[in-house]
Amino acid sequence: MHHTTKMAACVMCIVAAVDPALAVEGALGRTIPGTWVLPQGAVVGPDSGFSFTMLNIGYMGALGGARLDPVFGAIYENVQLNLNENIGILDYVYPIGSRKISLSSAFMGVVNWVGGSGSIESNGLAERTSSANAGAGDVVAIPLTVGIHFSENNNLAVSTWLFAPNGLFDPDNLSNLGMNVWTIMPNVAHTYVWKKRRLEFDNFVGFDIYRHNQATNYTSGTVFHWDGMVIRHLSERLGVGAIGSNVTQITPDRGPLADELHGFQGGCWGAGPIVTYEARIAKPEVHLHLRWVNQFKVTNLLKGNAFMFGLTVGL
Repeated sequence: MHHTTKMAACVMCIVAAVDPALAVEGALGRTIPGTWVLPQGAVVGPDSGFSFTMLNIGYMGALGGARLDPVFGAIYENVQLNLNENIGILDYVYPIGSRKISLSSAFMGVVNWVGGSGSIESNGLAERTSSANAGAGDVVAIPLTVGIHFSENNNLAVSTWLFAPNGLFDPDNLSNLGMNVWTIMPNVAHTYVWKKRRLEFDNFVGFDIYRHNQATNYTSGTVFHWDGMVIRHLSERLGVGAIGSNVTQITPDRGPLADELHGFQGGCWGAGPIVTYEARIAKPEVHLHLRWVNQFKVTNLLKGNAFMFGLTVGL
């Protein structure tokens, strides 16, 4: 099959990544549990050519109670966020003539709808504010992915993703379409297929390294994340499985607001089901998947549910 390490989505919570950030600044950040791992996600090539993936992500999350959240230059409480994210990923595998090593490059374009609300203290009173925006989000470039084929069923992919701050950003807005910071995500993905048992194991491990947000004088801490997935292939076309995920911030946030919140260091777990379907096996291949990931054991992050639908066409 012609797959590549294309991302997952993003922040439908799902795919954030390119998503608006609402721990890290906004309590959401580039990564939402369970969204970066993909079926056959570490299989780069080995055949050369283009593939195109569409990911639609929906996310509903909240930072409930009296918990505080640094959102773009101010401290809010009772923050709620609804997100619909559409991500287009164009990937190309280079014809280098090797069956052991493959090289690819990819680009992700994003269109978001974001609605957010929260309470902020004004003149001693809690004032509720809300907003909504739609448009282009932060884009992601993957200059080079190195795919290593240990065997047909055992594959590794290594890459670094670059998130560019081109999405709409206003420090006074709760529903920004971008994070206003460059972010680097070095990562490694692994796929192993146990054909005898019709089982597939996929893992994705990465680090989100944020630059300084000059508009808010805030620097989000480095975040470690792992997504794991097991799929049982019931037939040549249909598979069902489960996803497990962890997000752990390994360094505290920095800046005046972060100091007030003692570094706002966060983390969470996520889990949920996934269904895959091979709609077309011959070229052009068409692969579909649908997942739901629920967050739990959440600290200093939005807590919610992510839903993601993915369609990949191998050209």
